[in-house]
Amino acid sequence: MIALLRRYRELILVSVLLLVPLAVFFAHARRPSERSRLDRAVIWLTTPVERAVGWTVTGSLSAWRSYVALRNAHEQAMAMSQEVNALRLERQQLLAERGEAERLRRLLSFAEQAPERTYLGARVIGVKLGPTGLQLLTVDRGSDQGVARMMPVVVADGVVGRVHAVTGSTADVLVLSDRNSSIGVRVERTRARANVRGLGKPDSCRLDYALRAEDMIEGDLLVTSGTDGVFPRGVPVGRVTQLHRSAHGLFLDARVKPAVDVTHVEEVMVVTAWERPTDALPAALGPGAAGP
Repeated sequence: MIALLRRYRELILVSVLLLVPLAVFFAHARRPSERSRLDRAVIWLTTPVERAVGWTVTGSLSAWRSYVALRNAHEQAMAMSQEVNALRLERQQLLAERGEAERLRRLLSFAEQAPERTYLGARVIGVKLGPTGLQLLTVDRGSDQGVARMMPVVVADGVVGRVHAVTGSTADVLVLSDRNSSIGVRVERTRARANVRGLGKPDSCRLDYALRAEDMIEGDLLVTSGTDGVFPRGVPVGRVTQLHRSAHGLFLDARVKPAVDVTHVEEVMVVTAWERPTDALPAALGPGAAGP
């Protein structure tokens, strides 16, 4: 018997695999009232198997759908993240362009307020520290465009510095906060004279030669006096801070907060020509005032 089963085991297995589904099918096809004991036995035996197979198939399909959905969600999230990054970059570029346009608009408006001056626009292309500790900004205009040494450099907020050295296509600007910089100024409120000298710090300068008897208070605006032969009159330089009026001595002790933060300057204007104070002096004094 065992030998016979071994000999025909493949045929028997195939027959069972074919008969069992048929038996299950016919058992389920009959109405409950028409089912025999064999049908009920088949249903009873195969129900757990059917449930297990159903749960397995359902679980597998659900897991597959979840995986596909998760994969699609991940791909969508990656695409959205890339789009958000691109939009952020575009926003930053638009903000930078708007900031540049606003600065250029202010420079143009500033230039229109003084039609007697001739300006040349330039961009800052470098920052240098010279061999003697000079604080220099390099701009993209030079002698080929008419820039020369000692020409003043300004922005809409006020003085940046003066041209220190020139090549054909670039120029180095000595900023007002450099220790080698000295600018003749007036107090706008009282017209008192003084000098502003750099301390090597971008946020602070020193007030020199301000007489102790002068009317000066903290917060006073200092503008160029035009008496140093470098800067035209009336350009903001800074405001008086830390004013100390000692009981002795000729001069006040004070600091000056520059009107321009030279560490954030990107576009400047070089003043190539302007009406100097001495040009109008004889006419203002009347005939014969120029001399004997």
